Amino acid sequence: MKTAVLLNDTSGRFHHGCSRVTRQIKSLLNDHDITVIASNPAHTDWTKNTDFLQNLKRADVVIINGEGTLHHGAERAQPLIDMITSPLVGSRPVCLINALWQDNPQDWSDILRQCAIVAVRDSQSASELATAGVNDVRLIPDLSLTGAGIPPSQGRQGIIVGDSVRYEIRKLLAARAQTLQAHYIPTKTLQARIWQSPPAAAVLWRVYNGIYSGKVPHFSMAQNDHDYLDILSQAAGHITGRFHGVCLSILAQTPFLALTSVTSKVQTLIQDAGLDPSRVITPAEFEQNPSHLPPAFSVAEQNNIRDFVDMANQEAHALFADIRGLL
Repeated sequence: MKTAVLLNDTSGRFHHGCSRVTRQIKSLLNDHDITVIASNPAHTDWTKNTDFLQNLKRADVVIINGEGTLHHGAERAQPLIDMITSPLVGSRPVCLINALWQDNPQDWSDILRQCAIVAVRDSQSASELATAGVNDVRLIPDLSLTGAGIPPSQGRQGIIVGDSVRYEIRKLLAARAQTLQAHYIPTKTLQARIWQSPPAAAVLWRVYNGIYSGKVPHFSMAQNDHDYLDILSQAAGHITGRFHGVCLSILAQTPFLALTSVTSKVQTLIQDAGLDPSRVITPAEFEQNPSHLPPAFSVAEQNNIRDFVDMANQEAHALFADIRGLL
């Protein structure tokens, strides 16, 4: 069994999509006889993580989970780039996987050429890197789309409204949940028992969304991504402001409506999956049309979803087989 260290482990973010991605990375590595012996959590300084640094010395490969971090030259992305050129890595291969890449400095692209493998999760990222001179970039849909899904339920009912990382969008979505009397289920979760108490949950909903008037809608938090997928699979539609909310809607084959974010990741995902671009709207459009609900999937969209998820699984297994082939 070969060994790996994982940088940008997002499993501790209490976010169903991120938890699923990290689990899939570890599972796919294990399927190809590589075990993760240490990981560094997202948004923490890996250079000060003693356990991570000690295990780096005996690792065979370094895996960087790009997620949605690498855009607009963001300061929090710099440590991921620094890992590629760190003398602590030595001669070990470095693989950047599952990455968004948008509007980054040219010198970052130059550094990426030192990676043994670069895999991005959308066509826009692949195009930008090709323009920047990074060749042999692999395109593999977000790893949350891989692994076991949940068969779609018959007799779907009700609309689920999700959240957003951006406060102003989250507030819009929460207000719409009130208007629609919808089930509000964020993509994030908290597992302490206190949040299962209706009074505490109501206070949490108001503080989280900044809404202090009107009735609190039906609000619950799935405890893990499997439960979240199960809930999505029984809904007639999902309105969300999160990229992974869209990914898991696709996996659950649940019609969705998504609000745009600061990057092009949602629009490009819809394009890559062969779905109707009208499923993505701006916050202004959403606010102006209070009756806008997720349209049912067309037959073509249903077929494209099946093909897209199948492709994601096939390409992911090929990627991790090639990572094993480096060692």
